[in-house]
Amino acid sequence: MFPKLLLLISISISFSLFAEDLIPTKSGTYDVGGFSLYLECYENEKPKLILEQGFGRSGSDGVWLKNIERLKDDYSICLYDRAGLGKSEKGPIPFTVNDDVNRLHFLLAVADIKPPYYFAGGSYASYIITAYNNLHPNDVLGAVFIAPPTLGYFYTMGTRWPEDFETENEELKRYITFEKSVLDPMFKRVPENIDHMKSYQQIVNASNFGNKPIIVIRPKQTGERYDPLFVPSSIAEKMDTLEKNSESYFNSLSSNVKIVYSNSEKHHLHITDSDLVVAKIKELLR
Repeated sequence: MFPKLLLLISISISFSLFAEDLIPTKSGTYDVGGFSLYLECYENEKPKLILEQGFGRSGSDGVWLKNIERLKDDYSICLYDRAGLGKSEKGPIPFTVNDDVNRLHFLLAVADIKPPYYFAGGSYASYIITAYNNLHPNDVLGAVFIAPPTLGYFYTMGTRWPEDFETENEELKRYITFEKSVLDPMFKRVPENIDHMKSYQQIVNASNFGNKPIIVIRPKQTGERYDPLFVPSSIAEKMDTLEKNSESYFNSLSSNVKIVYSNSEKHHLHITDSDLVVAKIKELLR
């Protein structure tokens, strides 16, 4: 079951997760066309790894640092904050996933982080990495997707409710309002003003990764229904069908795909199952 907290991303993280002695070789904000994005790197002569974040999360929040400590002997690593998150400026809104890619591409260029790159990231990061590969295929060597949503997750959330659907259930009304919020990139409580519907069209038409290595790390499968029981079965079926077809989708990303499952049911596996995540990111090189 893909967690509803995808849109309500803020979680409490103990500072004990943070590496104490890890010092970036490069950190600061860079102008990407009238506004600035924050970039932080731990550089060496190893292959380059770009760490992408989930929806509403910032790279500068520190939760990757313990993992970076374990990966820095294998990779030259950079991570950043998308527009409006962490230490980055907001920039023009709304935007699409391709806009995010173009901003990242510009950021890496002005910071002199030359391609090619491996990528890794949690949740929504898989959409951005897929779009990056579509727009700049020669820059991408491979990727690890950590608890990624199946393609169409946000689109299904926003479009599965018929226009004439009515209910007296107040809990269900709130649920519908929450789901339909993905149709409005300017929804006041959304952490990133991204147009999910336009982004879906950009991703659904994206080229696959060819034979580049793609490792998909999924949370432990519980077999539970995605939606609460108050959601009608005819509506719930659409999201459950998406989940049932998820492995087929992930396997279609490349001719070189590996899908592994964590023992953790949590969504942020780079925190809750860092051993597995670090091992699989290292495995990309093999």
